[in-house]
Formats: sequence, C-alpha cells, structure tokens
Amino acid sequence: MEDLKAIVAKNLVECRKAAQLTQLQLAEKLNYSDKAVSKWERGESLPDIAVLYELSLLYGVSLDYFVHEHSRKPAVRKDKRRRHAIVSVMSCLLVWLVATAVFSVLRICGVEGKLWLAFIWSLPATSVVCVVFSCIWGNRYHRAISVSALIWTLALALYLTHSVQYMWLVFVVAVPVQALAVFWFLLRAQKTK
Repeated sequence: MEDLKAIVAKNLVECRKAAQLTQLQLAEKLNYSDKAVSKWERGESLPDIAVLYELSLLYGVSLDYFVHEHSRKPAVRKDKRRRHAIVSVMSCLLVWLVATAVFSVLRICGVEGKLWLAFIWSLPATSVVCVVFSCIWGNRYHRAISVSALIWTLALALYLTHSVQYMWLVFVVAVPVQALAVFWFLLRAQKTK
C-alpha cells in the first residue's frame, strides 16, 4: 500500500508541474486546501476516487495513469490556459461586435439619440461574460475582479442611460454592494481553508 501511495504522489506532482500549477492553484480548482494537496503529493494520504477523476480530467490523463509508474512525464495539455484565454477574449469581443452591429443598424435606420449607449451597455455585458468564464476556469481572484467590474460598469451604464436629478446615487448604492462582494469572497476564501 505504501508503494501505491508513493506512486500516486509522484504522478500527482509530475502532472501538477507539467500543467504549470502551484499547489495553491490546484487546491483552488478542486475546492480543497493546499495542505490537502501537499499531503497527497508527500504520500501521507490519498485523494478519494472522485478527486482523482477530477484530476484526470484536469490533466488530460486516464484515471489509471495515477496508479502506475511511468518512465516519461505526462503529456498534459500545456496550452489549456492559452485556449481558455483565447475563448474568453473571443467571447468578450463578440459582445462588442454585437454592440457595434446594434449601433450601426440604428445609425443606418436614422435613429437619433444616445446611440453610443450601445457601447456603454456592452461594458456590463462584457463583465458578465468575464464572471461566467472566471467561474468556469479562473480562481477566486479572477472571480472577485470580474464581479467588481460588473458592479461598477452596471452602475456607470445606469447613470449614463438615465438623466434623472439624483442618478449619481447609483454609485452610492454600488459601494455597499461592492462591500458585500468583498466580504463574500473573503468568507469563501476562509471556507476553502
């Protein structure tokens, strides 16, 4: 049994390093503490089968890979982060393409008014896209930044859209919402430890 723990530990370390992840980054992706990941990699304990399965999906190896010795390092997809970044950027650009199309169509049809608001409203839409992708692929820091961007771009869009006397108060409302978001992320960070 000790040999199996040592083999699994060695393979976990090699896969994590091949994926260019720190123990903390891996722990965040799995919603475990970095201490648990460290114990797995030292062979003090083994992750359960559900975690091993999740790791196999993350590293692009079979579940069986972890329990056998290998002479070569795992062929983990190193371009995974790059691909995620490209998909995220393309999705954000798609939002701006839609905003440009809306602006252009309204301009061609002769509509007058604040057509530039199409671009202003694409800011919170882009933030929503960033929140979604940071929840799927990012860590808690990416999520916190994305949620903050959503709060403030939404406040800005509302302020610029409506010409009401006290519309600036939308920024005052955004302050406690931002504080709630910060406390939420701090609470989640302590919960994962």
